[in-house]
Amino acid sequence: MRKTVSVWLVLNDGENKGKIASQRRFTNDSSPYICSATWAGGIEIGESEMDAVLRECKEELGEIFCNKFNFSEIKLLEKAEFVEDGEEWEVNNYVGKVSEELLKVVKMHKEAFNDFVFIGKDDAIYSKNTGKDPQKNRVLFDDQYLILKKILNGA
Repeated sequence: MRKTVSVWLVLNDGENKGKIASQRRFTNDSSPYICSATWAGGIEIGESEMDAVLRECKEELGEIFCNKFNFSEIKLLEKAEFVEDGEEWEVNNYVGKVSEELLKVVKMHKEAFNDFVFIGKDDAIYSKNTGKDPQKNRVLFDDQYLILKKILNGA
């Protein structure tokens, strides 16, 4: 079973207050343009969940953001298991808050568009299995769609 971490950050101020900052990758082998957590990635062999959270943050959002972000404020929301393309996965979903100002220092990694997609309670989002075009819609992998709905509904 492959294990991953996903961190979902809710804006606590600014124009997008209450919305989730999500990434949209343009170079995902099987699913380009899919929206995903603020940052996410695999847990390497021998690595703790929190070590993976820190490493992935630095890789995906840059060292400056990682050094300024208060990791003590993220909380484990849920661990979930699912099957994607015949492979078993365990995802550890974390949720936290972030200021609009801190997001300004993010340096997105080379596989993601430069700006976050902000998703709020009233925005239309779709699971990948709906077949919606991810270039024209906010489409997420099925497991991430479910957890994002929980977060947006106050979980």
